Amino acid sequence: MRVYSGIAVSSGVAIGKAYLLDRSKVCVLKRSIPESEIEEEIKRLRDAIEKSKAQMQETKQRASSMADKYAIILDTYTLLLEDEILVNETIETIKREHSNAEWALTVTLEKFTNLFNNINDDYLKGKKDDLDLVVHGVIKNLIGHYQESIADIDEPVIIITHELSPSDTIVMSKSYILGMATEVGGKTSHVGIFASALGIPAVVGLGDFNQFVNSGDTVIIDGIQGEVIVQPDEERLRHYRKKQQNYQRYEKTLLEDIGLTAETLDGETVQLMANIETIQEARSVRKYGAKGIGLYRTEFLYLAANTLPTEDDLYSNFKKVVQALEPYPVVIRTLDIGADKQLRRISDIPEDNPALGLRGIRLSLAQPDLLMNQLKGILRASLYGKIKILYPMVSSVEEVVEATRYLEQAKEELRKAQIPFQDDIPVGAMIETPSAALIVDRILEEVDYISIGTNDLIQYILAVDRINENVAHLYQPFHLSVLRILKEVFAQAESMGKPVSICGELGGDPMATFLLLGLGKVDELSMEPHSIPKVKNILRKMTLKEARALADHALSLSTSEEINRFINNEMRNRFPSDFDRDLAFGEKKR
Repeated sequence: MRVYSGIAVSSGVAIGKAYLLDRSKVCVLKRSIPESEIEEEIKRLRDAIEKSKAQMQETKQRASSMADKYAIILDTYTLLLEDEILVNETIETIKREHSNAEWALTVTLEKFTNLFNNINDDYLKGKKDDLDLVVHGVIKNLIGHYQESIADIDEPVIIITHELSPSDTIVMSKSYILGMATEVGGKTSHVGIFASALGIPAVVGLGDFNQFVNSGDTVIIDGIQGEVIVQPDEERLRHYRKKQQNYQRYEKTLLEDIGLTAETLDGETVQLMANIETIQEARSVRKYGAKGIGLYRTEFLYLAANTLPTEDDLYSNFKKVVQALEPYPVVIRTLDIGADKQLRRISDIPEDNPALGLRGIRLSLAQPDLLMNQLKGILRASLYGKIKILYPMVSSVEEVVEATRYLEQAKEELRKAQIPFQDDIPVGAMIETPSAALIVDRILEEVDYISIGTNDLIQYILAVDRINENVAHLYQPFHLSVLRILKEVFAQAESMGKPVSICGELGGDPMATFLLLGLGKVDELSMEPHSIPKVKNILRKMTLKEARALADHALSLSTSEEINRFINNEMRNRFPSDFDRDLAFGEKKR
């Protein structure tokens, strides 16, 4: 029996036979091309790209019955193939090096990969795998490499492979694919998106493990803990069969309760909101019980476009999202992205450390036209429902004041153009830098509410890049410094009568729910939609008095290890059916 750890991207437990799907990368060697054949080699490249685009469109046409978001991702892949920088750099390499198109394309991919490695953002870093997948698809078309189709599978199996392409995921049959495990991928990769949509347990980012698995081996996919067990013994099989049954019952129970209010036993109500990035997600969040959108990430509108979205483009999109959520509110965050390759059309200035560079509100203020289009689009869409504006990566009061000045200018321009909008849209600031947290009382004087982005706030407080495998273990959400800062931010907001939302991953972690409410008054928790039922379940079983006692004790401890151990033990003792790894989805009967 062998156990491998990876990243859980789709919850559940799958038990079945392994099916090794050949998705190995092609080894590309450099080959010299005579000057007289350079143009023909460039034509080979363009033909392979066009073939890849045609394959994407064919896949998209077969995707009509799948999640709406799938079509958007396929469009994004097509746009990657049309990226002028990607294509032109490859052509320049062919001309300069007199090299074959396959090798030139791998050189360009390596340059792009290095750019992505310098991005300190989970979502964007996950797109590196998508780019890699798209480019290798072109390379395979260049050399005529054929690979078996996942559609050929005609019996229930667990897919074991290096990576899965969009074409793979679209043709997979839920009745035959019990689970999936891939060597590469992250939380934002398309595999997790579609595994979740189909309810297929999946673990990605397992590293070099395919060589240790044979087709026909018995495999367990633990999409709860992020583990893959190969050739389990009988005792482990019995344990996971029970875990599988209990988890299925648990999920069914949670969805049955989505209509209930997110209220503690002593009457404290917390609004549970959804984080989204596309209009398609906005249409589906209600089934999880979301009471609105607590964070609409607008970056996707820019990353999935060849040209910058216009005011009309943004208005049209925002209007659809707001209408889909009526009568619930939608919090629209202005662009939060660094000046990396994806937006070179905004800035060509290279940055050694984008996480501390021109990103978030800094980028918007440095590019006023960019900000004005966003603000006008939001204002115009405000006629169709409840909208709130949220400024990202704020580090000073001056940034908020300047952004609000642009907001007033946007309003004035719309008035002159006789374009209607709601004048009293709430404006908020994200608290995700230590400086913003330390002066939150002054920032609160300039805004109507604050939203705490725990992902960035924690890594900036601890000076830890959680994507860097060398220091990722130091990323501790329950670090004493983090808890103290959160408690102070909550207290300042409550004293000034301003609402507080948490929109980072911590807000959607049921293990943190009890602690967060104990640290202070939290009005909203915004999270990935599928986390809402689990967080609500915890909320409805607790009292604020108990939560405050738990938080006070956590604050009395010194080390992250002590706090983590205390929180884990307390939550599992109080809510064994939700947290006890050995009992909740294992041997415990519900």
